[in-house]
Amino acid sequence: MNRMRMAIFLFAVTGLTIGACALVASTVIVTHETALFSYLWVIGFGILFFNVAFLFVLSLSQLCLKVPILPERMVRRQPRVALVYPVRNEEHGLFERIDYSLSGNLLPGLDLWILSDSDSTFERDEKRLVTRLSAKYARRIHYRRRKLAFERKQGNLKEFITRHFEYPYIYVADADSMVPPGAILKLLRKAEHPQNQDIAIFQSFVKIAHAKTWYAHFERIGTSFAQRFNFTAYQALFGRSISFGHHQLVRASLLRRIKLPSGLLSHDNWDTVLLDQLGYRVAFCPDVSGFDETPSNFLEARRRARRWAQGTLQGWPLPFMRGVTLASRFLAFYGIYLYLADLVFFAWVLLGLFSHSAVSGELIHYEVDCVWLGLISNHVLTGVLVFSLAVIFCHKLTIVRSARDLKDYGYEVLFSTLVTLNNFIYAPLDLLGLPLRKLVWRPMRKDPFERVRLQEIIKHFWLGTVAGIWGFYFCTHETPYFIWQIVPILISLTFSIPLIYLTGKGMPDWVHQWI
Repeated sequence: MNRMRMAIFLFAVTGLTIGACALVASTVIVTHETALFSYLWVIGFGILFFNVAFLFVLSLSQLCLKVPILPERMVRRQPRVALVYPVRNEEHGLFERIDYSLSGNLLPGLDLWILSDSDSTFERDEKRLVTRLSAKYARRIHYRRRKLAFERKQGNLKEFITRHFEYPYIYVADADSMVPPGAILKLLRKAEHPQNQDIAIFQSFVKIAHAKTWYAHFERIGTSFAQRFNFTAYQALFGRSISFGHHQLVRASLLRRIKLPSGLLSHDNWDTVLLDQLGYRVAFCPDVSGFDETPSNFLEARRRARRWAQGTLQGWPLPFMRGVTLASRFLAFYGIYLYLADLVFFAWVLLGLFSHSAVSGELIHYEVDCVWLGLISNHVLTGVLVFSLAVIFCHKLTIVRSARDLKDYGYEVLFSTLVTLNNFIYAPLDLLGLPLRKLVWRPMRKDPFERVRLQEIIKHFWLGTVAGIWGFYFCTHETPYFIWQIVPILISLTFSIPLIYLTGKGMPDWVHQWI
């Protein structure tokens, strides 16, 4: 059934993409001089419209989906569980997070393990942390520090599970993770149920713990909506999802059986696909949650995005592996596609701008058959544009269930338009620079109250401001008509420095309470 649903879903997405490409291509007048640019533009459109079609079909699916809740059973004999915290050079709040996680999950067979890959300068503070925790939780607390941080987090976890066979389950946390009371027991009940024995990883719904700045609140909303819209739908439609790498209960015996390639920065997608090859799946559990911190400003978010891009793109072989279900194959592909689509979008927009400018002349010809908003246009291209914009801005409306959801949706749309459209430039630049960047695991700054300095923002985002100003000049002086579709991007770039600085500041208490 799940395989059939996946096939139908992909057929609908692919069919819609091909249909849109055919419509757009029918409006293009190809000559010998413009053939190359015309074909490149249509191909670029097809690559980008695939995501529009994906979001549209997934949005329609939300109207008839039931939230997938895995069955549970009473745990009569408590299995041993290791709550593991892989850490590296953590400076803020580690005791408070671990204390919160342990205090609400004191199961008879649960132990805490702090697996450190920190530099030697952090060893003393970490041992003090262990002493404080041991004074409160006695023999449950264990600490191990590797002098050689081989293979980053996944190497640390692999060493642990190959040396500690006494734990049939491990709950993987990150250094900024907080496990709510009862969460581990609820996942154990799911894992012990006979119907769930083909599930290797039980993935929790991740929530943001502290959203003290305007930007952090945007991240909180986006994180919640993404899981409700995407991952809940994946689980309902395909019966499986992908690993997040943390806030998950894992069957240790299965994790021991997979062999990860050396040099990985991120193991999440690899775990998903390699476990699939063994006949096991990752299940998303929307009824169990865990808390994380989030970047307090856009600058820190960009740093994290670069690290995530490196890790995700390392998984390029995953969609081509043998013995993998269509769903896992597609989910691995889709993560890679989203990053590459940033490059395509950047090149496609520039191609469209320069193909109708005084610099190059008209390199792409369209049939003109209507006037829209005072401009000569084509009714097919206009229709496709309106449909695409409607899907991009409105696809999450199908999961809006309350006034609070609607308020959050409006906040996300406004904020993403004003601030994160900066990624139009910075995401492609980050991707192009990946071959020159070393694979280094740098922990995210986890202080929710941290403020970013204006000088630092100017240093990192001046290029966007220059590009935005130049873009406005180009569109008003070098094109025969103003291309209004690019205005949101130009506004975001031009005012990037003040917007990023102001949204990295703390919210007033009355605003935070109202939101």
